[in-house]
Amino acid sequence: MRIFEDVKNPDYWVKVLQLGTIFFVIFVGLSLIISHFRQIISGEFALIYEDEFANGKWVEYFLIKAVISLVYAMYMTSRRKNFKRE
Repeated sequence: MRIFEDVKNPDYWVKVLQLGTIFFVIFVGLSLIISHFRQIISGEFALIYEDEFANGKWVEYFLIKAVISLVYAMYMTSRRKNFKRE
């Protein structure tokens, strides 16, 4: 039940957004590298665009990663004991 108490604290959300943003950027970068390594090395960025981002696919691509990042950040931040500003 600790997470429900943490949600009321404004410092909790600052920490969640900080951690979530960092994790989101790393998550997107690694997933692009893992799934399109050959295209990145050969410089075929148009093919990556067609596979992942064209025709509105970018919404689903980023939405899934944003939700996972937010859940991860909320979990990891709630495990911390204090939210004092330093």
